[in-house]
Amino acid sequence: MPSPQQTLLPKGATRLTVQALGSQIVAGRWTPETRLPHEQDLAAAFGVGRNVLREAVKVLAGKGLIRTARRYGSCVCKKSEWNFFDADVLSWHLSDRDQYARFLHDLTELRLCIEPRAAALAARRATSEERARLVALTDALETASALDAVAVDVEFHLAILDATHNKLIAGFRQPFSVLLNALFEATRVSLSGKYAYDWNPVIHRALAVAIRDGREEEAYALVFAMQARNHTGATDLAASQGEWWIGPPAGDRRPEAPSGGSRDRTNPSRLKRAPKITRPRSS
Repeated sequence: MPSPQQTLLPKGATRLTVQALGSQIVAGRWTPETRLPHEQDLAAAFGVGRNVLREAVKVLAGKGLIRTARRYGSCVCKKSEWNFFDADVLSWHLSDRDQYARFLHDLTELRLCIEPRAAALAARRATSEERARLVALTDALETASALDAVAVDVEFHLAILDATHNKLIAGFRQPFSVLLNALFEATRVSLSGKYAYDWNPVIHRALAVAIRDGREEEAYALVFAMQARNHTGATDLAASQGEWWIGPPAGDRRPEAPSGGSRDRTNPSRLKRAPKITRPRSS
């Protein structure tokens, strides 16, 4: 699994160059394993000095997007080398309409692989304090604004990972924190209509109560159904004409580079039933 460690953006012209070049790579301006223009041409096109461009390339190399070699120049790395747990790489994917739908599809598949089983394990193993905390987080969701709900929503899902008392599952806390923060925030500011960010305290409370009461299969089924619906929503987004897309606020849009969660207000009692599962053995 790629490292969740973040490559922090510098300030000023270098930061703007990193954002412009990085977002254009993610959007497909230069395809993987394609050489970038010569340094002096790229610097001139961005209107920056060569030192600024070199620093920007170093930052993007740290994010896995660019590889440099003496006498060869810089080229775009294969996507398998990109650090998708880097907040900026995620942001560039989620700020582009076409990339957003595809990335959401991949992310919901990842969540389907991990979160239903994590919820079942949490229902079995969580301490009394952890069970109470999940319920308290749903209390906070009920009164939260959309802006405040993002942090609470993320912490709710991370708390379930912690409550599994499985070191490997809990080890997903940091990458999931990056993924979910980026996803929920992008959904909050960029999507409209039925796809707009909806933190849905009703379904979160149903899940918290199932875990609190030790109902493993119910906890599994609730999370499975939520993520299955999100997966279907991602497929619908990819097939739609874009009426759902608002885009990031004007101040957050990336400079142009040179040329050359889905909504779910479903009552938990009406969610689809997940496949019958085998209870995990105690460990």
